Amino acid sequence: MDLPKIQISPSTRVAEIAFNGSPVQHAPSKAPPRVLPRNTSLFGGDTPSPSTTTDGTQSDQASDNIQNLAREPLLPYEIWQAIFYATLSSKLREETDFNYGDIFQDPETKKTLSNVRLVNRVWNSVATPLLFRHVQGVVGHSIGQPLAGILKISQSPYAIYVRDVRVGFVGSWLRGMDYEGYVNELSSGGLTILASRFPNLQTIRIQSPTVVNTFVKGGQIKPPALAKLTNSLVQTLRFVSIPRLKSLHITLPTTSEFSRFFYLNSYAKEFEEVFKLLEELHICINDDTGPDGRREPKWPRSVVKTMYPVGQYATYVVQLIGYTKNIKVLNLESRTWFDVSGLEAKGLTELKHFRLEGVRLKDETLNVILRKARNTLERIELFHVRLMTGTWDGVFAQGTVPSNLIWLHVDTCGYSIAGSSAQFIAWISPPFQTSFWTTNTQDWLALTHWRMVVNTNRALKGLLICPHCAVIQNSTAVALQNP
Repeated sequence: MDLPKIQISPSTRVAEIAFNGSPVQHAPSKAPPRVLPRNTSLFGGDTPSPSTTTDGTQSDQASDNIQNLAREPLLPYEIWQAIFYATLSSKLREETDFNYGDIFQDPETKKTLSNVRLVNRVWNSVATPLLFRHVQGVVGHSIGQPLAGILKISQSPYAIYVRDVRVGFVGSWLRGMDYEGYVNELSSGGLTILASRFPNLQTIRIQSPTVVNTFVKGGQIKPPALAKLTNSLVQTLRFVSIPRLKSLHITLPTTSEFSRFFYLNSYAKEFEEVFKLLEELHICINDDTGPDGRREPKWPRSVVKTMYPVGQYATYVVQLIGYTKNIKVLNLESRTWFDVSGLEAKGLTELKHFRLEGVRLKDETLNVILRKARNTLERIELFHVRLMTGTWDGVFAQGTVPSNLIWLHVDTCGYSIAGSSAQFIAWISPPFQTSFWTTNTQDWLALTHWRMVVNTNRALKGLLICPHCAVIQNSTAVALQNP
């Protein structure tokens, strides 16, 4: 049987550019650098701009062919940068709003950036950092050695531009992929080497397969391999100095291996040192064993949950969040309706963007977080969140709206079937997308008030109405009824 067609990953193509170049564009030469005005950096105020010299190498030095092109237009560098962002980004900035996210990882965008580097010196200096900003070595994009491409980039002059590294597993399981070998390569120092070679690294993303795909009789990766994958991240955070690390994305099942590596007292001090520097923390618990998990697992869901009782490890996720000190973006996703009622607001007083999905918690927990971050919160997103106590009109009470809130997105939230407010659960699916599955009319009235405040705040800032805050006429009529 023929193997599925596999495409070369974007990072592999970028690695080829970094090492081999093209017939026109070559890697930076070591000629004496041309002194350029210092520009605002794509990496932040204290990070080298494209005109900064590192070890005698001029990162934006154009090739001889480029120097023969037409003289570049006399526009400030910052304006060209803004043009690139506006032209190449496929999503509105407000739809993501992560300071350290990557919006240029699409393969076609990578190709465009590679081409526009050939236009002139200014375009080269703007496009090059964007081209190499996000690199990934993940299983699922290409056959071969996924880490080889970004290891090449880490040895090139372009390593100073890399600020976002992604490793792990994506897509469906495919024959011919050396999953075990990939995990061994990561755990034997691959991730550690990468983190140490990128001086401006700001974001690390690690993604594991789901627990349903992992713990199966015919699965390609077993619990010991998952332990190695988790350990590679832990050892990197513990032993490698990443002074510019601001964003961490963790997609892992909360198995015993997760708790084992993140809860040991001997690791606590190192994690506190790392997490107090973070501004963004994104955690996705991809167990897929909960009521909203995969519909046709290879094992019955009851068997998986019996053999791997993931719920008991929720406390370790909460403790991981507790290591943060001045977090600005918190994104917690789950597929198992994790109980995160123990989440404290101690390190969330500077929170600007708060997002929950697929979790359950007490209303008091949510109220404390919103109250603590009331002066800083600008965005709130709640998807498939179930309250175990209290009601949503208590959460969205009048007079408690964060003063700077300009984005509010509530989708398919409701009540836990085992909670004290289960009598408000709506069981009939409506013919339209809804924010609440509730029979409590007051929930809708409270949410409508918050939406109106959000749109008022946006109008004062000269912004359009929030696309998720359109006030529905007669909103009380959309409260769902029990059958």
